[in-house]
Amino acid sequence: MRLNYIKLAGFKSFVDSTKVPFPEQMTCVVGPNGCGKSNVIDAVRWVLGESSAKNLRGDAMTDVIFNGSNSRKPVSRASVELVFDNSEGRLQGEYASYQEISVKRLVTRDGQSSYFLNGSKCRRRDITDLFLGTGLGPRSYAIIEQGMISRLIESRPQELRVFIEEAAGISKYKERRKDSESRMRRTRENLERLTDVRDELGTQLAKLQRQAAAAQRYKTLKAEERTLKAQLQALRWLHYQQQCDRVEAQLRDEQTELERWIAEQRGSERGQTELRERQAQLKADFDKAQQAFYQCNNDITRIEQSIQHQRQLADQRRRDLDEATLQLEQLRSQLDEESAEAELIAETLLQLEPEFELKQAELEESSERLLELEEALQNQQQEADALAQRMRDRNQRIQVGQTELAGMESLQQRLDVQYQQAQTRLAQLQQQNLQAEQAQLSATLSESEQQLEEAEQTYQAAKQHSLQQATDLEALSAEVHQLNSQRQQVSGRIASFEQLLASAEPAQQPALDSWLQGQAHAPSLLQLLEVDTRWQSAVEAVAGPLLHAPVLRQAEFETLLQAPLTQGGLLHLTKTAEPPPAKSLATRLSGDAAHLHLFRHVAVVADGEEAAELFGQQSYLMAVDEAGRLYTPDGIQQPTDSADSVLAWQQNLQQLQSDYAQLEQQSAALEQRQRELREEKQRSETELERIAGQLRNRQQQVLEQRTELQSLQQRLEHQQQERDELEQSVEELSLTLAEQEERKLALEDELDSLRSEVSDQEPAEQLQQQQLSQARQQLQAVRDQQQVVQQDVYQLQLKQQQAQQSQAHLQRSMQRSSSNEEALRERIAGLQGQQQDQDTTEQQEELAEALARREDAEAEKQAFAEALAEVDAELNVLNSGQQGVQQRIEQQREQVEASKLELAASRERGHSLLEGLQETGYALKEVLEAMPEDADEGEWQQRLDKIARALQQLGAINLAAIEEAEAQAERKAYLDSQYDDLNESLALLEDAIKKIDKETRQRFRKTFDQVNSDLSQLFPKVFGGGSAYLALTDDDLLETGVTIMARPPGKKNSTIHLLSGGEKALTALSLVFAIFRLNPAPFCMLDEVDAPLDDANVGRFCRLVQEMSESVQFIYISHNKIAMEMATHLAGVTMQEPGVSRLVAVDVDEAVALADAS
Repeated sequence: MRLNYIKLAGFKSFVDSTKVPFPEQMTCVVGPNGCGKSNVIDAVRWVLGESSAKNLRGDAMTDVIFNGSNSRKPVSRASVELVFDNSEGRLQGEYASYQEISVKRLVTRDGQSSYFLNGSKCRRRDITDLFLGTGLGPRSYAIIEQGMISRLIESRPQELRVFIEEAAGISKYKERRKDSESRMRRTRENLERLTDVRDELGTQLAKLQRQAAAAQRYKTLKAEERTLKAQLQALRWLHYQQQCDRVEAQLRDEQTELERWIAEQRGSERGQTELRERQAQLKADFDKAQQAFYQCNNDITRIEQSIQHQRQLADQRRRDLDEATLQLEQLRSQLDEESAEAELIAETLLQLEPEFELKQAELEESSERLLELEEALQNQQQEADALAQRMRDRNQRIQVGQTELAGMESLQQRLDVQYQQAQTRLAQLQQQNLQAEQAQLSATLSESEQQLEEAEQTYQAAKQHSLQQATDLEALSAEVHQLNSQRQQVSGRIASFEQLLASAEPAQQPALDSWLQGQAHAPSLLQLLEVDTRWQSAVEAVAGPLLHAPVLRQAEFETLLQAPLTQGGLLHLTKTAEPPPAKSLATRLSGDAAHLHLFRHVAVVADGEEAAELFGQQSYLMAVDEAGRLYTPDGIQQPTDSADSVLAWQQNLQQLQSDYAQLEQQSAALEQRQRELREEKQRSETELERIAGQLRNRQQQVLEQRTELQSLQQRLEHQQQERDELEQSVEELSLTLAEQEERKLALEDELDSLRSEVSDQEPAEQLQQQQLSQARQQLQAVRDQQQVVQQDVYQLQLKQQQAQQSQAHLQRSMQRSSSNEEALRERIAGLQGQQQDQDTTEQQEELAEALARREDAEAEKQAFAEALAEVDAELNVLNSGQQGVQQRIEQQREQVEASKLELAASRERGHSLLEGLQETGYALKEVLEAMPEDADEGEWQQRLDKIARALQQLGAINLAAIEEAEAQAERKAYLDSQYDDLNESLALLEDAIKKIDKETRQRFRKTFDQVNSDLSQLFPKVFGGGSAYLALTDDDLLETGVTIMARPPGKKNSTIHLLSGGEKALTALSLVFAIFRLNPAPFCMLDEVDAPLDDANVGRFCRLVQEMSESVQFIYISHNKIAMEMATHLAGVTMQEPGVSRLVAVDVDEAVALADAS
């Protein structure tokens, strides 16, 4: 497989339709800088699918379209077509049987790219898949552009791995594996979602089948329950209204008592305020006296330190005087030594002056001789340069003439070819019939537009259905939110009753709790009681505060006496086989509580008369009726408010917990329906996306057909314009051919004359060069002699300068020593005077005065401290009395707060009952009017309990259970089928990935070893020695990167980055050619890769390319003469018209001339 030719039109600087043929295995593209040679490389990269404008040396993809020049307008589109010879069947698949493969890409100003494969429109992916495994691609190793050499050799391990993969032909396996992994990921996600849905659906289906039978029974009981609840709540609301009035009166009395105690407290606080003000004044006076005392201490310390400092200063002055005297003696000795040294240096300077004058005269004589020789040499050089310039001018004119002559011959050939091509193209244009093609395309566009309209209608209908589903889901969400609000209200009421029950419990007794831990399980009496609602008041009246008392099982009475009981009660339970008396309250109880003596010896009576009869018989000491009235032989006790009944609270709590469980069931059902609606909406959205995708495809199809029709119209216009231009071009070419023949003959005569003149001047030029060489040798000898004299003069000057510098240094040192001697004499006189001026008598007197002031300040401070202590004692007495009043106020406030809490609790209970009544849909006034006058809360509660037990026995109810069960069964069967299909698909995909991974490892390892072997052979061949090898960065052959190590001859570099530019280029070429040996791409394109190489390396590079051209087609751009001579075919690119590239045929001599010109 090889590249036959490239056809460009409107691509970058190739505005006209240009065909670049590649008839040989080695084609070199030549031309001046900036003429558009690299655009040929960009065109190949672009048509193979390059999507980055940056890699095409642009900012946007539309930059590849010709943007106009001084004489040309911009064009609207660009196209590039590659035509391959596939006679060897290198390409696989459906195109293996084609002898010729055409790949084309077209882009318009709107940025839309179109791809064509053998004239049929295709996707970019189809072009990529076509060349997978062949080594061709937009960024493959087959195309090496300017700057890519350094990027290749310095690329990261994962980037270098891509080249090995492409050579191994596993890039197509990677694409397939990537697609398989993507499908596996989606399949697993679908399988997980499907499994969750199936599990949840199976659970729901089982529940629905159990719930269907109880639906009707539930409706009947629920209606009766709502009516009874409303009436019971109305009865309880009346009770709490009465209780609120009683607590309000009690609260007013307690607040009056609290205000009396607060007034007493305020009177006591006024006395405390006066004492605190006096205390603050005394404290301020004490602080002031203490500050004066501290100031006296500071003054004493300062004076003592000053006296000590004067003594230390006197000692320091004595030491300074001794040191100055010693320095004065040393300075006198130094002055004597420096005077002797100065006399010795002056004698040395007198001896150097005669020798220096002699050498200076010899240097002046040598300089004059050197000037004479340089002037003579300059005159000879000017004459030689003038003669050489005349020779160069003639030789250059000969070369230019030869180039012009070759260009004329080439131009004449091209003109002949263009003339024949223009004639052939005119004949082709006359045979084309684009109008019929335009009519057929217009009909196809009309049909596609009609299909587009139908697709838009389908999309709008699907979109409307999806919006309706969204509305239904929003309504269901509102219903779920309302149900959750009800659950929160019930949860709040449950918390209120739990708080009431907790507040009714007695205070904790840590000692009793610790004691009970050592006994058997001791539940409270309230936990053991199992009593009908009818007898709750009676049981609570008898038990009283013992409701929360712990009950010990199997314990003797003596054991209870050992308990550390501080408040409340303690019971012991002993089961007996003897039944309780017939009229005993224990007969109304169930469970273990019926065995307590507390209830066995209390009679149950209808009224007080029956109680009196029992007491007359002396069979019972206590009796109780159903309303909770307690009878004893000594009197009667009325029951407490039933609304404050702990047993009633317990029963309400249980009922609310049952209601909460039912609301949770309803909420779960609604949430299930909500999830189903969401799934249906998701399916609708998926279908909507599918329809939208079809709509976009239709729109894209119509857009492409419109673009194609517009393109065809432009082709018609262009065809007519081209026909006119061709006819005119044929006439112009005939005239140009005749003119070129005349100019060629004249140029040949001029070249013969110039060659004769050059031959005559060559002997004179050689003689002139010999004379010039002799003059230069004589001049060099005089220069060497002058340098010797200059060195002697320099040495004498250096000795003089050193002696003068030493003399100046001694003079400055003697001056400094004299100045220092005078300064030391003055310092000694000053120190002797300071010793006589020191006296500390005045400071001793000041110290005595400061000590007297400190004694007075200390006495004043002690007086203020005693007065302050007296005031503190009086304040302590007042504070003790104030604490007693404060404690009484706190106790009274606690009573007020307790009453407020009780009032708030009663109001809250009444408000909660009223809210609960409103939630049921009943009005308080209507319920009170419809309720019987003799309605009793206990009886109503019993009826509700009976209905609640019946509802509880039914369990959770789903009113739509039957219909939902049928629908869910059908859905589960469908999901089971999908589950089996997905599992089967997943197994197939996993098997495919295992096969791909196995094949990839084998191919990668084999290719890596072969490329590494070829690289180790090619590198020494290119460099003339050295070594290079590839290395893997990881053991995993699927993910490992590849690094390259290269060591040119004589170097031991540790990294590839230390190589020079030329070494990097040769190393990269060695790697590329090693890959080509294993898996040669159809062609290899090189863009000035020999630029950083010297002639020797270019020669080795050329020999290697020539050797490999037997199996690989090479197309390269170069300015090097050696590389041009190597090519078997040259293609020239010129830009005679500014901004427009044209192709010209050239021979090797003309290419060399173009290279010199550039």
